[in-house]
Amino acid sequence: MSTTFVIEDSEKTYAYYSIFNDSLRVQENNFASKNAFKRFLKSLVSHPKRHFEYFPAIKIGRLAVNKNIENSGTGRTIVNYIIDFAIEQNTKCACKLITVDAYSNSLGFYEKMGFEYFSDKDEGKDTRQMFLDITPYVKAKI
Repeated sequence: MSTTFVIEDSEKTYAYYSIFNDSLRVQENNFASKNAFKRFLKSLVSHPKRHFEYFPAIKIGRLAVNKNIENSGTGRTIVNYIIDFAIEQNTKCACKLITVDAYSNSLGFYEKMGFEYFSDKDEGKDTRQMFLDITPYVKAKI
């Protein structure tokens, strides 16, 4: 189940996106080594002895921009809105990450937006699991 938002006027659709609640399950077997697993956890958890198996998230289920307005900044604006939305939701219910299963042709876009790859295990596949830690954005708003 997701919520879909459509940006349109009476003549055409410019863009749409879907978001829903998610969680990122972090297990050692998702990583190439135990050290990679520990580095990943260290980057997400402020207290070194805390370990969470699941991190609360909002997932971008779909995001599309009309080909006629590609490279206009519309996609970036939508992702920035989703970041702001996640920060707002974080005041009511925990949200640590924004996740996306990015298609190979959109990986560069998400990389430029600051998303990171969850693992190298899906490299070369049609989609790759990516995430954005919103903690720095939350701290910047405080």
